[in-house]
Order: sequence, then structure tokens, then C-alpha cells
Amino acid sequence: MSRLLVVVALLGALAGCAAPVAGASGTPGAAPPRTLDGPRLEADVRDYLAHDPATAPLTAGRVECPPSAVVDPRVVVFCQVVGVGRVWSVPVTVLDDEGDYRIDKPF
Repeated sequence: MSRLLVVVALLGALAGCAAPVAGASGTPGAAPPRTLDGPRLEADVRDYLAHDPATAPLTAGRVECPPSAVVDPRVVVFCQVVGVGRVWSVPVTVLDDEGDYRIDKPF
């Protein structure tokens, strides 16, 4: 057998032995989970609060949201508004796998 055929046969045999590499989540080739953009979410919460006269005074405080909440429609993220007499929680419901969300009334 020629040297080229031996190399090709050897490479073919090795290719059959390849194993997928597991990602951090333990699944082969899994991409990291998508996350929400924390600064954008904070800006959206601030805009939401500003458009309602009942919650507009809360915009004087600092809005803090998780920096990278996972995009999962089973998740509710809680942002906080601090510096306005007490801490307010603002629930943000993730609606779909695309990262769309709904901001709800603070409590």
C-alpha cells in the first residue's frame, strides 16, 4: 500500500474515534445560555417607571437589575429601585426564548 493510502486510512480510522467535547453545562457542544442585557433592562425599567405618574417619583432612585439574567420564559427577574425612602422591587417576566420581557408594577 502506498504511503498516501496508509495516511488516509489512518485519518479515517481516527475520525471514527472522535468524541464530542462537553460544554460547561455538560452537554456536547452546548452554547452558553443567552442572557438579558442588564444595563438595557435598567434603562427600560426606568422608562417604564417614568411613564406612569404614580411611579414617576421612583426615577429619582437608582435602578439595579441583575447584570446577566438567563433568558428563560420560566424566569421572573426582580430589579430594585433604591434611594427613594425604601427599596422597591420591580418584577420583570421573561416572555420567550428570544429575550422579550414584560415589566410589572413595583411593590
